[in-house]
This record gives sequence, C-alpha cells and structure tokens, in this order.
Amino acid sequence: MNRPLPGLDAASLLQRVATRVPASLRAHVVVIGSIATAWAFRDVSGTHMVATKDIDLLLRPAVDAVTTAESLGKELLEDGWEPRYPNGIAPGNAATPDNELPALRLSPPDAGDAWFVELLAEPPTGQVARKHWRRIHTATGDFGLPSFRYMGVAVHGADVLDSGLRVAHPPSMALAHLLEHAEPDRTPIAGLPGNPPRFTKDVGRAVSLWWLAREQSPLADSQWLAAWQAALGALFPGREQAMQAAARAGLESLTDYLREAHAIALNGVLAPHGTTLDAYRRAHASLLDLIDRL
Repeated sequence: MNRPLPGLDAASLLQRVATRVPASLRAHVVVIGSIATAWAFRDVSGTHMVATKDIDLLLRPAVDAVTTAESLGKELLEDGWEPRYPNGIAPGNAATPDNELPALRLSPPDAGDAWFVELLAEPPTGQVARKHWRRIHTATGDFGLPSFRYMGVAVHGADVLDSGLRVAHPPSMALAHLLEHAEPDRTPIAGLPGNPPRFTKDVGRAVSLWWLAREQSPLADSQWLAAWQAALGALFPGREQAMQAAARAGLESLTDYLREAHAIALNGVLAPHGTTLDAYRRAHASLLDLIDRL
C-alpha cells in the first residue's frame, strides 16, 4: 500500500515538475491524483506530504495529447530521466498491440526511486471504454498513453499555478471517480490485502476528498455543488440529470465496502489524519445527500 514518504511534499514536487516541463508545454499539463490532493488540502493536514511516488500528468487537449507526450517524453529522456518498467513490461515495437504497451513512467536523474511521473491523456471525444490506449514513440521504444473516459471531468476547472502548471480541483476529481464507477469496476487490485475491487479505491477516494473538504471549509457544500454544476453543464449539456443519477449510483456502490475503502484511504490521502471508520461512514452519507441536492 502507499504510505507517507518522508521528505516528499507537494509544493516542492510541483515546483520540480514545473521546472522540468518546457514552458511551451506547461499549459497542456494538468497534475491530478494524490499530489493534487495534497496541494489542495495542505492547510488541513498542516503538511504538504504526499503519500505516493506516482505523479500523474494528464495531457490535454485530447487531439494533441500524443504529440505533447512525445515532445515531453523526448525532453525528459534527453535530460537523463529513466523509464520505469513495472511488472517487467519493456518498451514495445511496431508489432506490439497498443494495449500491451507500457505506460510512460519516468524518474528524474537526481531522485533515485523516490518518485516518478506518469503520462496520461485527456480522453478523446466519444470514448466509451473505461481505458483507451494510444501509441507514443520515443528513442527508447514505443509506449502507451492511456486515457480514462471521465478524466475530462477530473481536470475541469483546474487551478493554474504561478509556474503555469495546472492542478486538478478536488470536487472535479471526486465527480470523475463517481461517474467512472456508475457501473463498478470489480477488477481485483493486486498488491492490496484481500485484493479489493478497483471501485473501492476510486470511489473511496471521492469520499476521502469530501471528508477533507468539509474539514477545510464550512462552505464545502456550496463550493462542491457549484463546481459540479459547472462541470456537468459544460461537459454534459442536457444530460445533467442522467449524470447526477450515474454519480449517485457510483457512490452507492461503496455502501457495503466502506470498511475496505477506509482502510485503503488511511494508507493514502487520509494517512496524516487518522480518520475513524465512523467519520468515514458519515462522510459517505453526507456526500450522498449532496448529490441529491444537485
């Protein structure tokens, strides 16, 4: 499981990533996931600590994502960044099917095994599959650029840092998780005790983000509702009610798995907080109520 990593904090990692991404590409990069969460809620925990080694960089717009990935990959590889090959999957060639290519994960030359970036793509218009792969070419070989169908929701309304990088906003990331699992992905997560289904981690992350938001501000309800309404109106015009129902279905899927989701969260974004299972249950219930107010 992910555990807090001494010496790694969101502020310094975001700055280091920004300095390595060419200025011409920064507007096309959105930081999502754990580092975005740690940054958004740094005032809640009193620390910038990041409970992951994996820094997800989503490349947008979708139509230019492959070109951006190849340009950024070339820059980082030439700068001495080293590819990481989980599960022994090596770079592919022209004969390798797209969905068998490894994602492009790169560690900076001065960080050893401390952290790495992983390149993702904004989903193309009309993507229906949970995960879609596109091929990117590098001097090292071919890699896959994955896109998840609701990642466009996750990066809606992203904050822009002084460096020019964008950082995803928690309510948007939470909504993307809920929509993704309106039909829960029950693929077992290898490496976690009991091999829980994928949706327990992802939907559980939405509950964690909501717990943190309520700790951060008494205005969390109105802030999240406004963010969700803006995202649904912009991305799903005329389908807002259907998407509301889908989000609720995703959250309801977690009802019988709250203990497992809480255990995962305590080793991830809630690691600095020691949140109790009862508090986590209350957050789940209040998030259901919030969806009903959409």
